[in-house]
Amino acid sequence: MLTGPKAGDNAQVLRAAATSGLEFVVRNIVIRPDRVTAKPTIRAGLDQLDFSASAPLVPPWPDVVLAIGRHLSRVALWIKQQSGGKTRIALLNAPKGRWNDFDLVVLPPWYRNRDRHNVLPIAVPLIGIDPARLAAARRQFGPELTTLPHPLHVLLVGGDMGQRKLEPGFVRHVMDQMTKGVAAGGTIYAATSRRTPPDVVTELETGLRPQDRLYNWGAAGVENPYLGLLALGDSFTVTADSLSMLIEVARTNKPLTIAEPPPPGGLGGLVQQVSDLLRPRDLGAAIALLYRGDHAVPLGMEPHVPASPLPDDAELVGQRLRQLAGIKS
Repeated sequence: MLTGPKAGDNAQVLRAAATSGLEFVVRNIVIRPDRVTAKPTIRAGLDQLDFSASAPLVPPWPDVVLAIGRHLSRVALWIKQQSGGKTRIALLNAPKGRWNDFDLVVLPPWYRNRDRHNVLPIAVPLIGIDPARLAAARRQFGPELTTLPHPLHVLLVGGDMGQRKLEPGFVRHVMDQMTKGVAAGGTIYAATSRRTPPDVVTELETGLRPQDRLYNWGAAGVENPYLGLLALGDSFTVTADSLSMLIEVARTNKPLTIAEPPPPGGLGGLVQQVSDLLRPRDLGAAIALLYRGDHAVPLGMEPHVPASPLPDDAELVGQRLRQLAGIKS
């Protein structure tokens, strides 16, 4: 199992590996700082690695290598090459080329090529929090969160979406909508992320009511309450820029409101439209999927408990990984 710089991607790979029941070893790959944002061609190669910080890649080679993303797919192809083709590759999400070199491609619905022989279509990405971690967070944060005025309304704030900026005025609008609607009573607990702009944090600090709470990401001496909020929150409002946050919240099967910043005007809006057309992993399609399945509502609508839980294909993916490793049952 290959992990890299993106925590959300790593969580999906770990969940797939754990569900398979196979023995696995984690090899963390660190990309050179000058190559992190690069989009290299898909081929077997390690030239993007920081070898001093990455886990060693040495034989014996595994039966299956599990990876996600452009950089790690290159590493997986290199491992397969070193094994003389014996190692099989399972890749989460669409490869950026050389589809036939991957033995299994696990594909969410917003990608094309779902009818290829080596593709396993799934309804929703394998994003989710281990129930044991949520139970531990409930015990850890329960003494603090359960004493706040309830219901507990959680506001999760991310950052910019390409040309679509997360502006302080929009965040003020979100808080106004919450206090006039679902969060008229109880507590709003807002939590920011590492991508939240400083002026948005300032707006939160000045705009929240006396009974409300704010966690500023990275604050010294304060532990991130994110898992505790997932476990104990009564309703959620999430900015529409993080696939991981949206699906992790949707998997709680609690009321979810998605706050989508307005598209930019002028040239910025045109750039955003072109970007949306070209982007293979369409966050907008994921949001539409949550709306269609009644797992979320847009800001301004009345949130409610979904009638059914979000689909989960983790067991199916685990079964295919076992087959890839040559296990019949």
